[in-house]
Amino acid sequence: MADPTPRPNLLIVDDDPTARQVAQAILSIDNYDFRQAVGGEAALDEIAKQEPDLVLLDVMMPGIDGFEVCHRIRSRPTRAYVPVMLLTALDSATDLARGLNAGADDFISKPAPRIELRARVRSLLRIRRQHLELVEQGSRLELWAKQREDLVRMVVHDLRSPVTAIQLGASTLLGPEHKIGPAVRRDLEMIREEARRVGRYLEEMLLLARQEEGKLSLSFETVDLTPITQETLASLRHVAGARGVRLKEVLPQAPAEVHGDPALLRRVVDNLVTNAIKFSPANGTVEVHIARHKDHAVLEVLDEGPGVPEQARSRIFEKYEIVKVREAGGPQTGLGLAFCRMVVEAHGGTVSCHGRKGPGSRFIVTLPAGAP
Repeated sequence: MADPTPRPNLLIVDDDPTARQVAQAILSIDNYDFRQAVGGEAALDEIAKQEPDLVLLDVMMPGIDGFEVCHRIRSRPTRAYVPVMLLTALDSATDLARGLNAGADDFISKPAPRIELRARVRSLLRIRRQHLELVEQGSRLELWAKQREDLVRMVVHDLRSPVTAIQLGASTLLGPEHKIGPAVRRDLEMIREEARRVGRYLEEMLLLARQEEGKLSLSFETVDLTPITQETLASLRHVAGARGVRLKEVLPQAPAEVHGDPALLRRVVDNLVTNAIKFSPANGTVEVHIARHKDHAVLEVLDEGPGVPEQARSRIFEKYEIVKVREAGGPQTGLGLAFCRMVVEAHGGTVSCHGRKGPGSRFIVTLPAGAP
């Protein structure tokens, strides 16, 4: 039965035919396949035809020397790693440094000791096998990630219509032509609000997908953060009130103008404030501060919730990241915050999470006043 594992393919490059034959004779004990090249140009041609598992390369050759061949091997547009061992009579520190700079993995003096040559070749081949395994694993992970993203997009598209129908249905039943009691009205308002939240979540997933594909387009104009924040807080007061949370705003007298997409910036404010309300305790306060500076504007959202562990404060902005907040805060999912970071960075700004002197978290968004 044939061995399912192919034998390593070695390319021996030397203008001296005797040196090539000697090297092959030493290494043939270890069950390799061999090819030979008489010089630098021939070596590059052989590599172009079939990538070897290892190149044994003489340094001193007419025409293209071993240093240049090594450099060209490393300059190829390929993910695969091909180890190169230089066979050389040169032993100065300058020559060794030149070989390393060209991309050589190992050196051995000519004439090469038999045991040492075989051991060094086995070591480099082991490294190549490990590299190829990592490349294969990386390719599989990329494929799985793409399949997951494709599935997410399909699910999002399929869910948008029924979620919209639920929201519109609840709004219709809340209309003045329908006589409903207070309890039913509260339930319908909750259904409408939750449908709105899910719809916004689905839309953000699509926007994140477009951004990752390089297809997200922004409509830039001069935007004052103050009215956007005031309108957002007004729309969220009933949500905060239902949870016993007070909203407080600290706004500048002068406009806090930035260059940005008003719809997306509004959603950033909405996400951060909604997140703060969600993790605030009953009778807690969520504060929203806006400050205007010469070349930038700052939005801060402060809550009195359990806070985010210091080691997790950067991870919560990663897509699909789940962070366990302190005490009874429950899991913090990072899609909404990933959306915030995507939008803010697309505007040339930054968003970060910090602790407070007391309980709670402090989210800071900095946006340039001019065009990013």
